[in-house]
Amino acid sequence: MADIIKGRFYFKQTTNGNLIGEWSNYETEPATESSDFQGEFKDVPFVGTYFTTWQEKGMAQFYVLEITKVTKPINSKKFDLKWINKKQTLTFTGQAMLCDNILIGDYNYCGKP
Repeated sequence: MADIIKGRFYFKQTTNGNLIGEWSNYETEPATESSDFQGEFKDVPFVGTYFTTWQEKGMAQFYVLEITKVTKPINSKKFDLKWINKKQTLTFTGQAMLCDNILIGDYNYCGKP
């Protein structure tokens, strides 16, 4: 059975659409995560595809991060997040909300590194 990992994160968005933030879970202290926006930046905060990276136990981790707006109920203020590894396997999922232009949320490990 895969380990259950639940954690939290926050992201701030730069004027160029990139993300900077921190994450942690019950096994780790807060650590940085940064994400480079892919595509043409539009005026929809946080929504899009990113190349994201962080460190775990001194090893760099590289993923694709997809952020979409929750559409049900209509006008939801929440966002869905997916972290996909190089093998195109969904590894983490999360949900977040905005607070003072900061995306704050939680994530869960899908059991597929």
